[in-house]
Amino acid sequence: MKRSRLVFFVALVAFSLLFGLTAGSAVIAKTKITVSVHYGGGQIEPLQKLFQEYMNLHPDVEIVTQTVAFDDYLKKIQTARLSGESPDVYHIYSLWGPSLANAKILELPPAAVANDVKANYIKSAVDGVTINGKIYGIPTEINNYALVYNKKLFKEAGIAAPPKTWDELVQIAQKLAKRDAQGKLTTSGFAFMRGWDSAVVHPFMALLFANGGQFLSKDYAKALFNSPAGVAALEQEVELFKVKATDASSEVWNFPNNTVGMMIMAPWYEGTLKSAYKDKLDEMVGVAPIPAGKKGLATSQYTWLWAVDSNSKVKKEAWELLRWLNKPRANGKTSPQGDFLVGQGIIPGRKADLENHNELKTDPFMKVFVDQLKNSISEPNVLQGAEIKTKLMDEIMSAWAGKKTPKQALDDAAKKVNEILEENY
Repeated sequence: MKRSRLVFFVALVAFSLLFGLTAGSAVIAKTKITVSVHYGGGQIEPLQKLFQEYMNLHPDVEIVTQTVAFDDYLKKIQTARLSGESPDVYHIYSLWGPSLANAKILELPPAAVANDVKANYIKSAVDGVTINGKIYGIPTEINNYALVYNKKLFKEAGIAAPPKTWDELVQIAQKLAKRDAQGKLTTSGFAFMRGWDSAVVHPFMALLFANGGQFLSKDYAKALFNSPAGVAALEQEVELFKVKATDASSEVWNFPNNTVGMMIMAPWYEGTLKSAYKDKLDEMVGVAPIPAGKKGLATSQYTWLWAVDSNSKVKKEAWELLRWLNKPRANGKTSPQGDFLVGQGIIPGRKADLENHNELKTDPFMKVFVDQLKNSISEPNVLQGAEIKTKLMDEIMSAWAGKKTPKQALDDAAKKVNEILEENY
């Protein structure tokens, strides 16, 4: 009798467990999607809220976020693949794309995703996610460059408007520059970014493009930045050192201290300026197009994108998540991704987000960057792109320091870069 009760009890428990797994109120087996991003601080929380929104809509999905510092990100991707612990989704800088695609780490998106990118994103954003003629992901944030200037210093110097030519910029920079009794520069008329490759190379690229030059040949077989247009661009930069409107100690990061008159900067710096100037940002800071070159207005741009790991076991679900994140909501206007980016002071690449986020049109700081998207040229996605930019950075800075002429510096850089290109193309 006792044995029969025990058998009945075990059968009842087994039935209950089976029923529990199939009933509506039961625990649902979840598909886990791991997403790797470089966002930190106040940026990660709003992104995770969007992921939570998606999980609420899809109870069978669990999204786990991994945050990796920008400096370590590419290396982490490569080592994670070697260890067999890759995430499913990456948010990557477009310049990393060629090496990751070449190593077969990135999965090509479904045709519907690629077609959506082609149809609904601005051209420079599409170029930013295109590698060897193929789209490898969904564009997210865009960063181009413009001239940022200190309105307070301009007013004190009697300067009514930002420069429209480089000669005007040099004259204004001279007028803004101030030195102490020992000759030390206390206010820089202009300051250059420095400290990493893109900081030095991207503004040079902007001037190169404005002069009608190209960075590399279309087949990536040869460096072209040492053309007459490139030499003229670097001569423009060096002129600011020659007239003593800037020097090696001048830092763009001193702009909030009102000791920098002008700089070529990307829109992501607005957050720092807002923290410094608070409600006086528009009163203190102006933004204008980089003075026109021989071929008119042009600037450089770089892009970030969402991509999926080719070893992911949940590729289909990963692309579905990314499509939802970047597709306009039911109102047909803005996407969750666009809402997140604009909320962080970042320019999105989707046309609908650009058109329907009025903040981008009314914010005096962001408006100029958005207006200049039509004149923005994406940096080429080339193998060993970071190494190429580092070689060029070193030579540009040697010209700034007066150690080489602009032509010699660029010719030397081109020789080193061509050796890299020869290995890959």
